[in-house]
Amino acid sequence: RCRTAARRKLQSGSLLGLNGLKLTRVMARANTTVSNSGDGEKEEVDILQKKADRIRTKLRERKVLKEKEVPSTSLARMMGFGGMAAKVAMQSVFSGQTDNVQNETSAAKDQGWINDAVADTIASELCRMRGAALKVGQILSLQDGQNLPRPLAKALERVRTEANIMPKWQLEEVMSRSFGSEWRAKFKEFDENPVAAASIGQVHEGRTHHGTKVAIKVQYPGVAKGVEADMANLQRLLTFGQFVPKGLFLDKVISTAKEELSMECDYIREADNQERFREFFMTSEAKIDGLNVPSVHRELSSKDIITTDWVEGEPVDRLTGDFGEWAPQTVRDSVARRLLEVVLKELFVFRKVQSDPNWSNFLYNDENDVLNLIDFGASNDYPSEFVSKYLKLVKACADKDRVEILRISKDIGFLCGRESPSMIKAHVEAAYVMGEPFASGGEFDFAKFKHGERMAEQGKVFLNERLVPPPKEVYTLHRKLFGAISTCVKLRAKVACRDLLDSFTEKKPSVN
Repeated sequence: RCRTAARRKLQSGSLLGLNGLKLTRVMARANTTVSNSGDGEKEEVDILQKKADRIRTKLRERKVLKEKEVPSTSLARMMGFGGMAAKVAMQSVFSGQTDNVQNETSAAKDQGWINDAVADTIASELCRMRGAALKVGQILSLQDGQNLPRPLAKALERVRTEANIMPKWQLEEVMSRSFGSEWRAKFKEFDENPVAAASIGQVHEGRTHHGTKVAIKVQYPGVAKGVEADMANLQRLLTFGQFVPKGLFLDKVISTAKEELSMECDYIREADNQERFREFFMTSEAKIDGLNVPSVHRELSSKDIITTDWVEGEPVDRLTGDFGEWAPQTVRDSVARRLLEVVLKELFVFRKVQSDPNWSNFLYNDENDVLNLIDFGASNDYPSEFVSKYLKLVKACADKDRVEILRISKDIGFLCGRESPSMIKAHVEAAYVMGEPFASGGEFDFAKFKHGERMAEQGKVFLNERLVPPPKEVYTLHRKLFGAISTCVKLRAKVACRDLLDSFTEKKPSVN
């Protein structure tokens, strides 16, 4: 009965792409097991059945990527932003939101012209434009989502997780420009249907002539050349529509995004970054067990294309109950600890941080208990002086040392010295919140940590009373730190965070 039930369970359903291949492997293992099974193997068969069910669930949930032409010329991109502005204005007029904007006492004033229809238009157009537009949306979503108007925050979350793919004729143009018209001869296999799409490129599955399975990331045409113009057009739109509160210092966000995107568009630089991270985490004294950074294939890479070893795994948020069954507590704790150790070692030892905390950049393979790190375009170096001061600030936050927090915050540039008492209080309270996981020994239970809600309370004060924008380094660094802590919260992990922090407080940052 066990054998029959297992085969029936595993053989139903269609197979799609990588998850289909993974399901095939699970089926093969199950068939091997049930062919020889007796009562003693029933438990293993049940485990395989549950695993197959989880994969099938993901196959059913899998989104179909939308294929839309990427505006690749300056004129096309300018018209794209102009069209978006026109749509937003029309929707605002017909929804009556422009009348509300004139009312200073209205709750709508805080939202500018934003409503669900306008937000949906912005999300759809940003996904179509890709590049700079999508990058700014992702930065605002990850960094200040708690303090944005609700419809816009929801739209930007969609922007963060979705993007259209380019049509095959544009893919052909990009590949031919880098490798010539016979570019397919460079690969033994190349799947023209991408498996993922992001802000500046899409990922394809392939195989080298040596039989190595690879991931090929191909940059959208026109993105690199359009960074300056895109940022200027986007800033005009967001400012005109009053979509972003003044306290978020949109000009600094745009400036940071422009610099970051320009670096990300250079895939040769990303290949250099990835090789440095691989050496740091896999061969140096900072090596972390159960961590992998895939190798780069230089002969299959260019300024617009980067090819790396393919890695199996699920984004870390898939370990939660949001997608069915929770991963065991021990697994979630181990993954969370590795994530935090990665962040601390990147900053306080390597002084180079991969600053994109998107869950899809951290793939956990439960077959071999390995956490794979991918996508190193958004990598930033930090001066040793800043790192030294920041380490002292983190420890002061953990120790709830108010005097030290204020002293270092002013020294680094968080505060200018003219802040109101309410702003000082909000800054210190926010520091206490972020230092709480590192405050005492023993395991910290992230399931009980309501950092988002508590930070949002202080964020309201920041929007109205912050006199200076955060230091330049903080825009990228805090995105990674906040993202790592948010991941631990989502995993409901238990981690001895103070032990991790203490292992760095007596060390001097390394010199690259």
